[in-house]
Amino acid sequence: MARKRRVVPIPNPPKSAFDKNRPAGALLRAQAVHLRHALARHVQKVARHLNKVGELLATDLDAIKTEGHVSDYAKRVTAVLHPRGGKHAHK
Repeated sequence: MARKRRVVPIPNPPKSAFDKNRPAGALLRAQAVHLRHALARHVQKVARHLNKVGELLATDLDAIKTEGHVSDYAKRVTAVLHPRGGKHAHK
């Protein structure tokens, strides 16, 4: 038997809860540090991704002679274009 989900109402904060000119507290500044760290990691992932793309674009297509070569190239390109490997389609 399925459990009934209890909904807990959360009131909207008052308009005075945010003041773009108020000095940020330690918690907000710490969040900015965490966001910067996440962004730096993202940049590293993007750089690795771009390196892979660059290598694939530099591939001499005239050197691809066999079905095996095409298969290998297609796997590598597909891995870049679809990094999750189609996992989202299997939900």
